[in-house]
Amino acid sequence: MSDGIVLNSAFRDNFQAIKSATRLIDRTSARLATGLEVNSALDNPQNYFTARSLSYRASDLSRLLDGIAQSRRVIEEGVKGIEGIERLLTLAENEAQQTLEDMKLNGEPSGIVETGVDPLSTQILDANPVGYWRLNEAGGAAINYGSLGAAVNGNYLSAPTFNAGAIYGDDDDSVDFNGTNEAVTIPNHAQINAGAHPRRTVEAVFNADITTGRRVIYEEGGATNAFSIYIFNGNLHVNGRDQGAWGPVNISTPVVAGETYHVAFTFDFPGGMFRGYVNGVEIGNAAVNATFPSHTAGIGIGRMNNDSWFHDGSQGGNNFYFNGRISDVAIYNSVLTPQQMEDHAASVRGPTYVAGENEKFNTILDQVDLLAQDAHYRGVNLLMNDTMKTFFNETNTHFIETQGVNFTSDGLGIQRTDFNRISSVENIIESVRDARERVRSYGRTLATDFSVISIREAFTRDTIITLGAGALDLTQADQNEEGANLLAAQTRQQIATTSLALASAASASVLDLFA
Repeated sequence: MSDGIVLNSAFRDNFQAIKSATRLIDRTSARLATGLEVNSALDNPQNYFTARSLSYRASDLSRLLDGIAQSRRVIEEGVKGIEGIERLLTLAENEAQQTLEDMKLNGEPSGIVETGVDPLSTQILDANPVGYWRLNEAGGAAINYGSLGAAVNGNYLSAPTFNAGAIYGDDDDSVDFNGTNEAVTIPNHAQINAGAHPRRTVEAVFNADITTGRRVIYEEGGATNAFSIYIFNGNLHVNGRDQGAWGPVNISTPVVAGETYHVAFTFDFPGGMFRGYVNGVEIGNAAVNATFPSHTAGIGIGRMNNDSWFHDGSQGGNNFYFNGRISDVAIYNSVLTPQQMEDHAASVRGPTYVAGENEKFNTILDQVDLLAQDAHYRGVNLLMNDTMKTFFNETNTHFIETQGVNFTSDGLGIQRTDFNRISSVENIIESVRDARERVRSYGRTLATDFSVISIREAFTRDTIITLGAGALDLTQADQNEEGANLLAAQTRQQIATTSLALASAASASVLDLFA
């Protein structure tokens, strides 16, 4: 015997109808409440996930819009900076133009400043050299004006060009060597190469016609122990070596053809130092720990005499001829001081021309520098060489790169001096005009980039709208349709409820027969 309640088919059908209508009402109510026909993957998996993909891309592009908007602000700040710099450059041009007009009316001011030092020959002789070859002869021997006198007069090889003209202000003349077979050899002597010396200074003045290859200016010693001054492929080398004791020492600096240089080195065993000088400035040094020994290899001026040691190793033979002019070669068995080196070089330079400056002009250019530095937005400054990338797609593979520039006065190539010469001021004015044209040109570049970024920004916004609309097309509910569905479901529910009531009443009548 079963304890369950048995429903007839009428009851079951009505109950199922009511449950179906209730589910339909719930689903339709949810669609009407959310406005979406597809609220989960259970509703329509394909449409649901496709819509999510479109929504995700729209979200990624929305984040890109923030970066694009910030890029526009960076460019806007750069444009404002350009406008300010352009106005400052106009002020600078006006100031320089006024100076030019005053100079044309009143004449050029002098920029010459005297050195206040004695001629080089006087300074060398006051320092008591053992050998001093001025190389100012009209022919014959290379006369030694140092303390050793004629014992170490030099011997000219071949026939160099005598009386070749001064290569610095106080120089009376020089000798021009052809770079092929012309040089000077110095006899051996215990006070120079044939004796051991704890101190040594050598100096010379030269002006090279050619700086390629190896060109010896001064050389003494051999492949074992050596001092040398030479040019090698555009660099001036000052070298020293005492095999087994110290070195090799190689000190070098670039030089150019056609320019006069004062070069020197000092060897100071008691002081423990070898130093090289060019134009009175120390260009390098190295430690030494022994007296420079005697050697029979002779001294050469303008070429290597027998053997020597160079930065790239030892060389043999009478080679490496100098091409250009040499004068005032001096050897001391003492160490000249840095101040003496500076004074000797100053006498070679002669009277110094000090280029005049314009204080008002410089103040304007200083403001150009400051404005360029201040034209930044969130740490990005296009006027101080910063580069900015603006990305246009979610994978950062599509972008535009805005290249920065250096719009300080130096970066613009504006000359600040010399305001003592009419021609120089005219060049300064031209450099300001060129700078202003560069500024304007870059302004046009920024305007183009700004337009591209604005177009891409608008396109991105439209794409976001399209993606959102596409996602809604796949998931949005038809409100009219869903309203009708709700009304129909409610009607069905009411009909099923009424039918259930009727079925219940009929069953009650049957039971009354057995009452």
